[in-house]
Amino acid sequence: MADYKQLSPEDRTLLRAIGTSLRLIVQGKDHQSISSDRRDELGVLANMVNRVARELELSRERDQAQREEIGRRVAELELANERQEHLIATIREISTPTLNVAEGVLLLPIIGALDSARALQMLSSLMEAASSMRARVVILDITGVTAVDTHIANVLIQAARTVRLLGGRTILCGIAPEVAQVIVSLGIDLSELATTSDLRSALAMSLKMTNTPFI
Repeated sequence: MADYKQLSPEDRTLLRAIGTSLRLIVQGKDHQSISSDRRDELGVLANMVNRVARELELSRERDQAQREEIGRRVAELELANERQEHLIATIREISTPTLNVAEGVLLLPIIGALDSARALQMLSSLMEAASSMRARVVILDITGVTAVDTHIANVLIQAARTVRLLGGRTILCGIAPEVAQVIVSLGIDLSELATTSDLRSALAMSLKMTNTPFI
C-alpha cells in the first residue's frame, strides 16, 4: 500500500473510516458499515472490517440471547425450588398430624423416618397443639416407625419433656419387638415416657389418666 502522504483524498477518507470502525469494534461500540464498492486493497480491507463487525454483532446478540435464556431458567429453577420447599413443608405437616382423640388427649402418629427438619416440625406442631388444646396426655404412636436409633429416641424424649413443660404426660405406644430389642441394645433410656404395646392400650391408659370419655 502506498505511503499515507501519497494517498488521494478519497483513499484517506476511506482509511480514516476503516480506522474509526476498527476502534469502535475494539471498544465494543456500534458503528455504521463502511460504504465502499472498491476492489483494491482498501476496498478489500473495508469489506473485511464490515464482515468482522457483522460477526461480532451477531455474536453479541447470541450472547445476549443466551444470558436472557439463562436468566429465565434460573428464575424457573428458583420458582420450582420455592414450590418444592413449600410442598416438602406441607408434606411434613401432613405426615405428622396431631389428633384430638379425647378431651385432654392428643394423638401424634409418627410414620416413616424422622430427619432433623421433620423432628423440628413435629415438636413445633406438638407444642402448639398441646398448648392450644390444654392437653393432659399426649400419645406418641410409633407403629409406623420401622427403625429406632438414638436420634429418634432423643426426639421422643424431647417431645415428652415438651409436653411435661406444658403440664401434660406422654405415652409411647406401638413399639414392635424388633424395635424394642434395638432400644435395649443401644441402651436408650425411655423411662421419661409411659409405654404400651399398642394404641388401644395407650388410649385406655390415657382415659385412666384423665378420667374423660372419648369425644
